[in-house]
Amino acid sequence: MIHAQMTNLLFPTDFSNHTTAALDWVRLFARKTGATITLLHVYQPMIPDSTLPTVGDPGIGIMASQEIEEISRQQINELGAKLQAEGLSVTVEWRIGTVDDGILEVAKERAADLIVMGRSNLSTFFDRLAGSAVTDVADEAKCPVLIVPTTADGQSIRPAQVHTIAYAMQAQTTQAQVTFQTESLVNAFDAQLVILTEDKLDDVHADLIVMELSPKAGFLDNLFHPNHTTALIEKSDIPVLVYHEKK
Repeated sequence: MIHAQMTNLLFPTDFSNHTTAALDWVRLFARKTGATITLLHVYQPMIPDSTLPTVGDPGIGIMASQEIEEISRQQINELGAKLQAEGLSVTVEWRIGTVDDGILEVAKERAADLIVMGRSNLSTFFDRLAGSAVTDVADEAKCPVLIVPTTADGQSIRPAQVHTIAYAMQAQTTQAQVTFQTESLVNAFDAQLVILTEDKLDDVHADLIVMELSPKAGFLDNLFHPNHTTALIEKSDIPVLVYHEKK
């Protein structure tokens, strides 16, 4: 459940346009809840290229990798300082490794209440099959994940505002689940709640969609055996807040 007084909001960024576009949603949730923003960059090292190495020369590839690493450290610190200057509470994390594992690790360590991630359009079969850090995290995270869709050039499709919240009902959803997952959001944003049945998922008029992801099927299963609700995560131009059914 997302509490109006959440304490930690995790925002992973690779400094690309689609992650930067989600930043306004990070600001919105932080200001509404008073949460501390944990900025995270997970650096995936380049495979060193020891092209023509000589004594005392580490090689062009290694030098480039070290330079990119230093630039990423500088960028995450600069972003943290910028948000702090806006009056927000911010901490910075820099990790090395695979992106999805790094995000999940920090989310666990920081006891994150919410992870916010930007998503570009996963429109091709290759993109969908290969997956992304966004879908991996949404599938595996223990806390809710807010997925913010962006345009091809990295612009946020919807403004960061929450006046109407739509809950995507599934066959197994109970009224108690709907209340548990939306009540604090409705109160925090003074928003209207509408219920979406599967036959109405293609015509949504809302600022935020809330849904629950079943542990019975991961994203790979959903790609080959899709349903309308899980398709929202890939195709919706409205931000989707994903909860996880308890296993």
